[in-house]
Amino acid sequence: MVQIILTGPTASGKGSVAFELAGRLGASIACMDSMKIYRGMDIVTAKPPPERRSQCRYHLIDLVGPEDSFSVGRYLPLLEEVVETEGAASRPLVISGGTGLYLKGFLDGLADGPGADWEIRERLVREAREHGIERLHERLEEVDPVAARKLESFNERRIIRALEFFESSGERLSDSWNWEAPREPRRDVVLFGLGWEREALYARANKRVLAMVELGLFQECESLLNREPPPGRSASQCIGLREIREGLEAGQSREAIIEAIQKNTRNFIKRQLTWFRKMDIEWLPVEGELDPAGAAEAILSRGD
Repeated sequence: MVQIILTGPTASGKGSVAFELAGRLGASIACMDSMKIYRGMDIVTAKPPPERRSQCRYHLIDLVGPEDSFSVGRYLPLLEEVVETEGAASRPLVISGGTGLYLKGFLDGLADGPGADWEIRERLVREAREHGIERLHERLEEVDPVAARKLESFNERRIIRALEFFESSGERLSDSWNWEAPREPRRDVVLFGLGWEREALYARANKRVLAMVELGLFQECESLLNREPPPGRSASQCIGLREIREGLEAGQSREAIIEAIQKNTRNFIKRQLTWFRKMDIEWLPVEGELDPAGAAEAILSRGD
């Protein structure tokens, strides 16, 4: 059975369109989001609201507590299990989310590798702060030139991960991940995205942050930060939670923290767009206000 994947950057409206698609198909929705897997992080990760969850079955949400670590290596077998189970029962499935690494792993395969080595990672982060990411990119060119060519010199997070992978395993990431010759493409999926002009998408992101604040973003994040055990390193990287933690520690105003969340959300969208440009996605152009029902109908008509 063919599954529809709806992907794209944060704030593009894919969650609303996925809900409309599921209603028309009688499908459930598998979330492809590295932060929605954490329990108790509902507002900050923009999980589907309770009224939607009462009308549609969602998979791969609320899997672990925020104190736990999670990775693409843990996520992919769970998604494959959902795909297999729903397919065996002849139930349609919509996969929706914007975590590019999860999507690439699902489509092209992802080799097993070591988990996060936080001691190495933190040392590399400090080095990047002190000397610049260019120095780390030069080091990566020496130990893994293929990966270095694939990663732009400004992509700090992925450069650090590639060096961490090498230092912790003694192997090159480019050897472990099938960069040059991906596996046979999956034939059981069709891949769509919502294509916004960048400035319109940035404006949507800014408004979404304000809406999250109205829903109780600060209260949710402060509760998370005060809980025992506290959020782990992975969950703590969530945009919104990170800025609130740092802002409160620095004594910043609420307005300054909101501006930081908006800025970092826009920067994240920029990185997502760069990632998705490398993928074979059928983009549905969106102008003005998003019409989720109309977008769902357009996807179904193109998927026939």
